[in-house]
Amino acid sequence: MNLLEMSFSGGVFIAAVIIIRAAAIDHLPGRTFLVLWEMALLRLLIPFSVPSAFSVYTMFGRGLSIPSFPEAETGSVLSAALQESVITGQGMELLPADSSPVSVWFVIWCTGTIFLAVFFAVSYLRCRMEFRTALPVSHTYAEQWLKERPLKRPVSVRQSDRILAPLTYGIFRPVILMPKQTDWEHAEQLQYVFAHEYVHICRLDALTKLVAASALCIHWFNPFVWVMCLLFNRDMELACDESVIRQFGEKSKAAYSRMLICMEAEKSGLLPFCSSFCKTAMEERIIAIMNIKRTTSVTFLSACLTVLVTVSLFATSAEVSADPGRHVPAAGSLQADAGGTAADQKSSMSIVHESADILHYEDGSPYIHDILTNHTDQTIVETQYGMLAYDENGSPLKLHWNFLDSSAESSFENMVRSEEHLPPGQTEEYRGGWSLYDGEIMESFPAVGNGGANEAVYSLLCLKQAVFEDGTVWKNPDYEYWLKNYAGKETDVDELQNYYPHEYRIEFGGNR
Repeated sequence: MNLLEMSFSGGVFIAAVIIIRAAAIDHLPGRTFLVLWEMALLRLLIPFSVPSAFSVYTMFGRGLSIPSFPEAETGSVLSAALQESVITGQGMELLPADSSPVSVWFVIWCTGTIFLAVFFAVSYLRCRMEFRTALPVSHTYAEQWLKERPLKRPVSVRQSDRILAPLTYGIFRPVILMPKQTDWEHAEQLQYVFAHEYVHICRLDALTKLVAASALCIHWFNPFVWVMCLLFNRDMELACDESVIRQFGEKSKAAYSRMLICMEAEKSGLLPFCSSFCKTAMEERIIAIMNIKRTTSVTFLSACLTVLVTVSLFATSAEVSADPGRHVPAAGSLQADAGGTAADQKSSMSIVHESADILHYEDGSPYIHDILTNHTDQTIVETQYGMLAYDENGSPLKLHWNFLDSSAESSFENMVRSEEHLPPGQTEEYRGGWSLYDGEIMESFPAVGNGGANEAVYSLLCLKQAVFEDGTVWKNPDYEYWLKNYAGKETDVDELQNYYPHEYRIEFGGNR
């Protein structure tokens, strides 16, 4: 999955959690929503998904088509000079990789990511510098409380005149930081404060906030991620409140709520990786505390079922439709021009068509942008492959591929050739592409056709042969079978969307 696919899928998941939260926040344990937000974080940060028959995308009948991460585009229409330099006898050569600059969208994304990362880093360092002035607490209650709650990580209690409400910071050496004006004789209030902060420490909320900040830096352009971070922080506090109430009993609700109100205060600056008492959503916290009920087997099962169903529906991808009669794995063995060579030992290698997306110039004219990866041990110096095109419903299109020739007849198949060198282990991204003018003929070059609709939405490509640096030629024995199965045939949209990456298995001989 690319960045936009991850962000889109994560946004859908977040929207689902927001709706569930609004409907069930007073009926399910607070921990339920923390688990859902953690699943949303994983969906935003893990670059792959698990196909599932229960996915909401499968239920729609097709996986949603998500555009690739913005790439540098060429001009709206190729200039005459550039077109003449890339036309071959049967099609158009790929544009040189340096024919267009770095995508402006990529630059914007990098700028936003770096700016936000620097902002969080500066905020964190500023807080750390202020917290270093905090003094250790030497009080009987605090010392006794620490002895009764040993952790593998050393926990300390400090106090500072830079804060107005208690907070917790640190991952490996967590610190409970108390305001300087703390009333150390008010034991009831202290026990609630320490219990609340202790829950934050045990649950590693500081680390979770760091991960959430990382997701926000990467997906800063997605408004749903901003909403997630806001609600995630709220639900952390709600879950801690709930844990404290369950620890001290329902009779503690009133006293604990009064303590929260007493602790309500403005904080100086943004504390992105700390957990604290604050006035943010205080009303929501008080209401939630009053609505806390004893956890029963029914509520526990409801919470588990909510998480399971939500993850199954929104965190998975569309199930790939398997149709062995149609999708033909291209395979073959290297054949030398002289008739081939025998192999003492053979190792399985491949060339992979990573993708073949149909993009559009500014005027709406389509072009195919394809990407190859060389998983052999030789540099590929030339490739030839066939191309097919389909509309949004999977219907095959007869195109005037060789559009400069006004006498050319439309056809399903188009053969193209590229002499771009692709070293072993490398993935080559073409900055231009193969122009498509479906249903159009170039009557007066360089005019763009006759203004007919550009219907091409999907494309299938298949290697016919590849030439390697030592002169060896691999000819795909399955090409004709592939052409027979796909050219001019109605093809299921799911298959078109899940066709790539497409692998061509190749066997190199030991004596070449």
